[in-house]
Amino acid sequence: MQNKFFKKLHSNFLIFFIFILLVISIDKRSSFALDSVIDKNILSPCSNPNNCVLETWQVGNANQSFIELSDILKNTPRVEIINIQENYIHALAKSRMMKFIDDIEIKKFDNNILKVKSKSRNGLYDLGVNKRRINTLHFRLIDIYK
Repeated sequence: MQNKFFKKLHSNFLIFFIFILLVISIDKRSSFALDSVIDKNILSPCSNPNNCVLETWQVGNANQSFIELSDILKNTPRVEIINIQENYIHALAKSRMMKFIDDIEIKKFDNNILKVKSKSRNGLYDLGVNKRRINTLHFRLIDIYK
């Protein structure tokens, strides 16, 4: 009786795991954030809020915060900055286990505003990874100024 129970439990878990992998990895609308800077003034909005987060931060000094965010990204494991300009950063973050790639974009504006975007390249849902990444960047930036 226990053997039947564990076989059924194992098969249900396997089906659930395969389903989750499919949901994460299949997305016909996947796009790259590399092309998301529309007119050098704004980042493109998130087309799918389930795998993308775009936040606007009001900071005391946008120049200093931008430099600090650049340093934070440089010192974050599995994150590689691929494009850095005077007011724009584009970085790639790779997940630990499945090696999924997410795009991180930071855009600096003159009025002490930073826009920060994290978007999964693949999948329909990111299990909250991008939201946690943006929150972690924000908390690490705030922690520097304390």
